[in-house]
Amino acid sequence: MSSTLLPVVSYDRLPARASAAARVLSVVDDPTSGAVQVARAIAADPALAARTIALANSAYYGLSSRIATLPYAIAVIGLQTIRALAVSVAAGMDDPDSAPEEFWDQAATVATAASLIAPILGAGTADAFTLGLLHCLGSALLHLQQPLPGLCLARSDGVSDVCEREYALYGIDHAQAGARALRAWRFPSGFCALVADHHDVPLPDAGPLERCLHAARELAELCLRPDVEQNQALQRIQWLSQGRLTPAMIPPLAAQIYEHSAALLSGLEPYRRPEHP
Repeated sequence: MSSTLLPVVSYDRLPARASAAARVLSVVDDPTSGAVQVARAIAADPALAARTIALANSAYYGLSSRIATLPYAIAVIGLQTIRALAVSVAAGMDDPDSAPEEFWDQAATVATAASLIAPILGAGTADAFTLGLLHCLGSALLHLQQPLPGLCLARSDGVSDVCEREYALYGIDHAQAGARALRAWRFPSGFCALVADHHDVPLPDAGPLERCLHAARELAELCLRPDVEQNQALQRIQWLSQGRLTPAMIPPLAAQIYEHSAALLSGLEPYRRPEHP
């Protein structure tokens, strides 16, 4: 399949639901917009509105009182997360079968890990969370065209094989596909570059956000893959964090990531593939 067949956003040709999500992205990008304007844009899609409120009420944010209004929900979860939810809808990922198996588990775990270590590595927490949640967006986009041959992980030995099979099936791999879609949705060029290069080993002068994504992917693999070679993973995390994350810090941090990502997944439930008995 040629890469030219991968859908590129044209706002005037999107289906009604995707158009509403694209409108949300446009309003969020407008520096003059506030929570009220964003809420009006979200309200055009009742399902997106319900999921926004559900996520704000999830255990991940730990609020004691229930949130019932969109402006309050937006204030709680932040505009970056709103953008990520809107992208999910615009990409057609609100159907549980639209993403590969384990996609949301990985996305939520990387996003949680990235947000927890961002302050330690000097990266912005909101940017780190959004990058973690969306960095494998291309996997879902390709899966919508034809089921994926596999899902990429931080240190999977078969990742090159997965990318080669993606090229054979689609003419593009998931990293390039995700970056291409995010550029079309007007995400910053630096953000898109990190998505495109998320399988490349960071250079020694890599910035905090890039290091944060790669360290978060390593931490997510420790949480999701009990059989991973832990000593090597710990060494890579220490190198990626420039020594700020020591091996002794990882076990309690991994437990925190596991707990918080489970809470986040409960808020993302409408987007997840149902569990098989």
